[in-house]
Amino acid sequence: MTSLTEPAVMPPASPVSRVVGWNAGAAMVTWLLSISAILLSSVGAQLGWTAWFYLQRGALPTQADLTTSHSLTLTLVLSTFAAHAITLLWCWQLIRRTSPYGVRPALGLDWCRSFWSRRNGLLIACVFAAPLFLATGAWLERYLPNAKTDLDRILAQGPSVRVAIACVAALSAPLVEEVVYRGVIFGGLQRSLGVRPTVVLVSLLFLAVHVPQYWGGWAGLTMLALLSLTLTVLRAATGSILPSVVLHYAFNGIQAIAIVFFWELLETSPPTTP
Repeated sequence: MTSLTEPAVMPPASPVSRVVGWNAGAAMVTWLLSISAILLSSVGAQLGWTAWFYLQRGALPTQADLTTSHSLTLTLVLSTFAAHAITLLWCWQLIRRTSPYGVRPALGLDWCRSFWSRRNGLLIACVFAAPLFLATGAWLERYLPNAKTDLDRILAQGPSVRVAIACVAALSAPLVEEVVYRGVIFGGLQRSLGVRPTVVLVSLLFLAVHVPQYWGGWAGLTMLALLSLTLTVLRAATGSILPSVVLHYAFNGIQAIAIVFFWELLETSPPTTP
């Protein structure tokens, strides 16, 4: 008989229903909340900037002020950190309250416990795989139209904006997006749909939220579709978000460095940072 004082035995990672306590409905609510958090934080940032502008100028900003203001763009970019924090807190609370074994097993965070292991070798391989996706994007530009996108026009507003975007891309975006898409959404949908439909649907949802930023850059969108599918397949194959997180951080990190330090070279080759 097991003593009440003995630690609980961790379940195997394969039966998703044993470690994932939320359902497909909660997964889709999380997706909608992640989008809403971005929109609401942007609205709040713009209202705050408008109040600051009024106090400084004694008049409300014109449409020209809104479209050309460097400080407004910077404020909107930095507001993404607040949206990411809200989304991550929601996901943590959802997993903690619904999953019987806690956050780590539900997301597969205990998947790689030893540095010297084959699983850790996969994580290292994910780091080196990131440049391959960037090379694929460059190759696709030879065959697919890749016009300037809204993100390119924002990046062109100045070094401080580029640094802010690079910080969001390299610090919070990979973690939050992987917890949302390959963590909560994948886990909830897999319980109802099975693995293969979930891989397809999660990959499409991830791509869909990036389409407005990169509309017109078809080479970049194609590369993002391949990256999204790879990230989701890694989650399905390993039962963990760790490989996806590592690949996502490596990919965005390279792009962030390029945006900050090599922007002049990138002006003829639009970046695609998810």
